[in-house]
Amino acid sequence: MTITRSAAKRITAAAAVLGLFFSLARPVAAVDLNAVWPDLNLPGFTFTPFFTERVEYESNVFQTPSRQQDDVISKSIPGFVLALPFGSHRLDFGARAEILRYFDRDEQDTEHYFVLGNLKLDFPGGLKAGLKEDFAFTSQPPGTELTGRIDSSTNVLAPGIEYGFAQRYALGVDYAWTHVDFESRVNQLDRDEHLVGLTGFYRVQPKTDVLLNVSYGEKDFDTASERDVTRWLVLGGVRGYLTAMLTSTLRLGYESREADASRHTDYHGFVANGDVVWQPLQRTKVSLLVDRGPQESVFATNFWYLSTIVTLAAEHKINSKITFLGRVYGGTNDYPDKAAKVNSQVDWRTDDLVGFGLGVDYQIQRWLGVGLDWAWTKRDSNFSEFDYTNNVVAGKVTLSF
Repeated sequence: MTITRSAAKRITAAAAVLGLFFSLARPVAAVDLNAVWPDLNLPGFTFTPFFTERVEYESNVFQTPSRQQDDVISKSIPGFVLALPFGSHRLDFGARAEILRYFDRDEQDTEHYFVLGNLKLDFPGGLKAGLKEDFAFTSQPPGTELTGRIDSSTNVLAPGIEYGFAQRYALGVDYAWTHVDFESRVNQLDRDEHLVGLTGFYRVQPKTDVLLNVSYGEKDFDTASERDVTRWLVLGGVRGYLTAMLTSTLRLGYESREADASRHTDYHGFVANGDVVWQPLQRTKVSLLVDRGPQESVFATNFWYLSTIVTLAAEHKINSKITFLGRVYGGTNDYPDKAAKVNSQVDWRTDDLVGFGLGVDYQIQRWLGVGLDWAWTKRDSNFSEFDYTNNVVAGKVTLSF
């Protein structure tokens, strides 16, 4: 990675901003709401506001193959996390904003918003229920096809219910509604997704279940009804502990995705999602994350591409204050329909994806932490106009109130 003189000046300025912010930090205490209002009788009820100032240098802001544009970006991130246990039930809720300001390209200045909620209800007799809410408004495009800065909002609402019986067996029903809304440049991807599933669980150990899931879904596009599809999925997996040091949420199986418009290409094949986490020591954790399945596409005549991504992530705590983080990933995007290249040759597009990240976090005090990280990503396509390499180097300061 080559850093120009102007970029070096911007990095120096960013470091000065971090230093100033660090020098102004003042100690504060976390808020235990049950201690503030003991009449609530809700032990463990906490409210934790936080503020992070992150400054990053990005070498290829728009992920282009040539004429790359770099910049320094400041991200001011206020937010909060609420934890509310009540008896055997629990509510976790968090929200944050990201205020992005570009040092050179202020026309890209924007704000991101994120909300995450998780309600878990555990009733006597084996009945469990839950509700998850996940909202994101961001200029970072989802998936690995789109690049640059594209505003979009994604909202996922997912209720579910599970009933355990005969000690070892359980049956669950879950539903997920996903609403995706892009800016006008790619609004053909605006859609509503519906997925309802039935899952059977069998407990092989006190903390281990094997499962079989059958799901049916539909994707309804707002302005491009020719993209509408129906889906069937059959997935098997393990939930919980494989061994004392190994846990899993991994699901593997088969998806049948059929376009409502018969002239378009369908997908019938292997899919996977979830992770396996190995924790050989109390301070060391290694995770293997797998994600494979068809994703929506705007490339030529392709309505989808098959994305396969495998990520290996590691975390090691040197002590109670210092944590080292690392990850490496690789994958492919495979497109089902041929398209014309710049030289007029016709071929199937295939992208190879690789990347890694390194970071260190230092928790100076319970209320104050700092961190440094570096991420490198590369996409290599047989359609060379989609190649890019990007580096992001960043520092951050976090206050937890």
